[in-house]
Amino acid sequence: MRKAFNFALFQAGWFACVLGGAHGLPGVAVATAGAVIGVSLCWFSADRMSDVRLLLMVALIGFCVDSINLWLGVFALIGTPRFPHLCPVWLVALWAVFGTTLRGSLHWLAGRYVLSALLGAVGGPLSYVGGAKLGAVTMPLDHPFSVLVLAAMWATVVPLLVWLAHRRPLRPQQEKEPQ
Repeated sequence: MRKAFNFALFQAGWFACVLGGAHGLPGVAVATAGAVIGVSLCWFSADRMSDVRLLLMVALIGFCVDSINLWLGVFALIGTPRFPHLCPVWLVALWAVFGTTLRGSLHWLAGRYVLSALLGAVGGPLSYVGGAKLGAVTMPLDHPFSVLVLAAMWATVVPLLVWLAHRRPLRPQQEKEPQ
């Protein structure tokens, strides 16, 4: 039941971020994403500091990946954004919301990197196509080419994020006692 609720929270966060981006309301998107992340951390997190670090890493990776995609023209933002080649705050917030699923509803992907690549190759592009249909982005390149680029990108990124979410934290080596 907890995994289903985590997935439902992600879906609510996804819609809030995409619709906020589509209607020029990034503050609403970020506030809703913050609420989703807060609920996820309070209800599902066994180690909040580790989860916060993970969400920050996912957000940073997402910022870099989608800034590259914007620069390459794989997708474009609606309207006239101030920084058209940088990932907007509502999309960074969406990446962080996605990060909440890595130890939640997508926990079953731990160690299953081929499966996570396949899921990313299908689910990632569908997310952007859905965002385009809701008016948050456009796909100015030939649409199938954009989908293929997004599929390759997500097939690479999702296994990386799964690995980050489930890797064993490094522990400092114990100091040797003087003899």
